[in-house]
Amino acid sequence: MQAGVSRVCITPPVGTWQGGYGARTHPSEGVLADLCARALVLDGGEGGPRAAIVSVDILDLPGEMVERARALAEEATGIPAPNIVFCVSHTHWGPVTWEMLGYDQHADQDYLRLLEKSLAGVVAAAARKLQPATALLGRGKAGFNINRRLRRGDRIGGADPDGPVERDVLVVRVDATPEGGEAAFVQANGVPLAVLFRYGCHPTSGPGLDNGGYNLHSDYPGAAAAFVERAYGSRTTALFLQGTCGDVRPNLVRPEGGFRAGAWAEVQAMGRELGAATIAAAERVASGRTPADAGGALAVAEGTVFLPFQMPSAAELEEALAGTGAGRPASGRERAWAETVLAGMKAGTIATGQTAEVQVFRIGPAWLVFLPGQIFVELGWRVREAVAEAAGAPAENIVIVGNANGDVGYVPTPSALALGGYEPAAFRLRGWPGPYVPEVQELLAQTTAALAGSIA
Repeated sequence: MQAGVSRVCITPPVGTWQGGYGARTHPSEGVLADLCARALVLDGGEGGPRAAIVSVDILDLPGEMVERARALAEEATGIPAPNIVFCVSHTHWGPVTWEMLGYDQHADQDYLRLLEKSLAGVVAAAARKLQPATALLGRGKAGFNINRRLRRGDRIGGADPDGPVERDVLVVRVDATPEGGEAAFVQANGVPLAVLFRYGCHPTSGPGLDNGGYNLHSDYPGAAAAFVERAYGSRTTALFLQGTCGDVRPNLVRPEGGFRAGAWAEVQAMGRELGAATIAAAERVASGRTPADAGGALAVAEGTVFLPFQMPSAAELEEALAGTGAGRPASGRERAWAETVLAGMKAGTIATGQTAEVQVFRIGPAWLVFLPGQIFVELGWRVREAVAEAAGAPAENIVIVGNANGDVGYVPTPSALALGGYEPAAFRLRGWPGPYVPEVQELLAQTTAALAGSIA
């Protein structure tokens, strides 16, 4: 296997609207930390596949942007478009990439077209730097995340210390192994070429909108990546991969129990905690390297699955317009959603679901499963179980990555859909007719399992 890395700054101009919070009333005012895109290109050698993993400090990437960036990258490198994965950090402090229904926050289309070229360019730059490499898989811990769906009577929301959460930091260390093999690795001071690290937590750390929240920055994922790169030096590129963050956020809680925005110092502290855990895991696997925990094999599988919506009836939409279902007048945003969906239904243009892309990359001992959208923790566990069985691999070698490629919103478990709350209802922000059907969990599990089985 060969590997190459590159990084590029993608910070938009100050004055660009930021995505992630509907409460924002004006564009960005400054920059606290640059946003970056980091690429790892892999080549399986004679007859083997070529692939690219790109970590992007941004909220979301609409499917059309992914298609255009992939086409440009494929044209520049020859890497097949389905073998390129864009993994967004989901920072809520970067630019708007899609416009929420009923909110006056605008995407800068000129910047987004430039971003597509930058994403293709960073892949091309990494592809020009290929060298022999091997991969190792390690594991650490970081404890600053918490489940955010506490059930209080008929309300869902709040810090739930007993709720599902995953605190493992899964690390894929990629080492250059030039002609000198292990001797060359030692001469290079044992510094990795790339470190991929996966952790599941919404990047909603802060600062608050009344205390610097109008500044662009990459939140804790960018702080962690920068920490790793400073520790190892310029030879190493650190790529953050978001985990199952759909129902998880930073454990920043007020004394009375509600969530709060963190100070910039707290954002940096989270980055250091995650970065230190990443380095510790990477060093442990390097110091104990054996033929069993290192490998240079590369295999790639990609497929799609249709995720159906729960469709409302015309009567339900008319009820939403009138506000009779809620027992109160409909808000302006509720009316905008109902009007949008009702018009689409009457015109026969309303979507009945989303076509989602899933990918499985086997890199040495690690199985990376790339899922779109904001995946709930327990849904990720179900996918991991299915993939491990199909691949005949240990569950601890399965790395579930969320927020990959084209955005499909929140992807809750069947039980979360039944309970309701913010995440299952967030489809309205996109003008979609309803949440996903409960069967989506099993559709994703079976699709990814079949892909893993095809390259086992």
